[in-house]
Amino acid sequence: MAAFRILGLIAFTRSHDMIAATTWLLMDLPVLIVAVTTTVITPLALAAAAAPRALRRAALVAGVIAALGLVVVEPGIAATVSLAPYVAVAIVAGGLGFMRLVRGPRTTSRLALCTGMVFVPAAASWLLAYQAGYSLLGYPPFWVLLTAAHFHIAGIALLVIVGRIAHGRGVLGAAVALGCVLSVPLTAAGIYGPHWLEVGAALGMAASGVGAAVLLVTTRGAVLLKVAGAILFVTMIFASMFALRDHGTSLVLFGLDPLASMIIAHGVPNALIVALLALAALARTAPPSELVE
Repeated sequence: MAAFRILGLIAFTRSHDMIAATTWLLMDLPVLIVAVTTTVITPLALAAAAAPRALRRAALVAGVIAALGLVVVEPGIAATVSLAPYVAVAIVAGGLGFMRLVRGPRTTSRLALCTGMVFVPAAASWLLAYQAGYSLLGYPPFWVLLTAAHFHIAGIALLVIVGRIAHGRGVLGAAVALGCVLSVPLTAAGIYGPHWLEVGAALGMAASGVGAAVLLVTTRGAVLLKVAGAILFVTMIFASMFALRDHGTSLVLFGLDPLASMIIAHGVPNALIVALLALAALARTAPPSELVE
């Protein structure tokens, strides 16, 4: 169980210890990241998107239950049942986002914010597949889990953040918002599709993320947004390096393989620092009415 394997990181000095640490990073750390997103990030994203209070409260309770199911039990029937409340909340959130999207106005910032809500059931679907032990679209379980994490952070959190901060920011804001909206599904498809699509989508996602970082750093007000933007800028540079790893640009940390290194240098900071700080700052204030009404 993920919660009890954290000790696998302690003091690995021999080769078999390094292998054990890599295995933990590739299998259990993503589980813990997704558990944090269901418990904290999704409720904060709904708050930043001005979802009804009842839905935000339901998301918090359902997220905790989903996290427990991820950490405590192995994929199967019990794990699937534990995710049911979260899936129900996700469907409602997605429906709300879709209704907001179709009734306009159709600005790119509103598109990003509403798409972030629409992606809540998409993220939940990948997580449900993982918990059920189902290879969605032919992905093996590990990649199903990583895709669930990708949709939660880049699909929900980043799009809600960009929707908020791109509003009224001119051509740059519009370009970043549209780039993020398009890059999220393309990146997910690239994991399964041809190599050129994987590389192109990953670079597009990285470029859009760098644009989002610039918007965050230059947003007036909360220091938390500026800190989140500075960190996001660095993690997206790491993402572009990983995308071009065939050309010798892979980031290697502590002798780990490139994928495990990316989980440490990209996945963890984006999930546990960037998304958390930015959403916490944005959730404190109501979004402009043009984004949510």
